[in-house]
Amino acid sequence: MSDVHDRSVSDEALEGGVLVLWNGDLKSGAGSLQFESGAGGDMPLLWPGSEVQAAGATSPEELAAAAHAACFAMTLAHTLARAGRTPREITVTARATFGVVDRVRLIRRSELQVSVDADDLSESDLSHAAELAGRSCPVSNTLRAGGVLFDVRTHVHSVATRPG
Repeated sequence: MSDVHDRSVSDEALEGGVLVLWNGDLKSGAGSLQFESGAGGDMPLLWPGSEVQAAGATSPEELAAAAHAACFAMTLAHTLARAGRTPREITVTARATFGVVDRVRLIRRSELQVSVDADDLSESDLSHAAELAGRSCPVSNTLRAGGVLFDVRTHVHSVATRPG
């Protein structure tokens, strides 16, 4: 017999993981991360404003932006395909902005600039699809639940029908 909580949880469990190693304190320390899947190998990790400099290093803000952009692009592709507008290419540029509220550092805003290359797709169709994708993307939903503000700008890269 299951309780109410069990019924609200999906049977589907998708997981992703990362290993982070950190040495030193916040400002003068540095670390690395490695995705569980092995993608990208070891990636240098720094805190923004760190005294340490490392070419190609990433930050928590950049990783948050990457997660949101990746999830949104895939969800938008699915949303467009279900509407019969399968895109050739979706480009998402993302920026996550951290801020301080009540002395707590947190993500305050996520800005996405979305460009889609697809036949017979109007700006209005894309705007509607992006709105639906924003309600279906797990990262968008997680950020929204935490009070993060979104700014999603869309642009159709190509609206011409290709000869068949």
